[in-house]
Amino acid sequence: MRPAVRCLVWELDETLWDGVVHDRTDAALRDSALRTLTKLSERGVLHAVAARGDRACTLRTLYRHGLYEMFSAVEVGWGRKSAAIVRIAGTLGFGLDALAFLDPEPVERAEVSRALPMVRCYAARNVDMLPLLPEFRHDLRPGPLPTPPLGFARVPAF
Repeated sequence: MRPAVRCLVWELDETLWDGVVHDRTDAALRDSALRTLTKLSERGVLHAVAARGDRACTLRTLYRHGLYEMFSAVEVGWGRKSAAIVRIAGTLGFGLDALAFLDPEPVERAEVSRALPMVRCYAARNVDMLPLLPEFRHDLRPGPLPTPPLGFARVPAF
């Protein structure tokens, strides 16, 4: 039995929004992707970005749509997505088997599958189906946190 997905890593272009931000296309949000992002967040699944393109353009678009805060790690550049996923796993402190990757391009999913066979890969066209899959059906949220002592902030440990 594979563990539940703890973090879904997104390619944003043609997945969360229409078009390619680097090409200055529209970047209108896709309702099905936004619903999945919200529903999985409510279950305690973290989200991260492994995208190709210009980091500044991508971050501006995330901020413009009010979505930047929903992503725990953001890797945007021109390198291999498998390398970005490894960095994300290290940043979040998760094993690679707790991550999943969502991308519209079969070549990108194949590259990640070949380099990181323990990472589950999904086609972006199926984004609306992810909450129905068993690996995303677990509620990963911790129980209620006790009130921290006065003057100390609570930092959740993952």
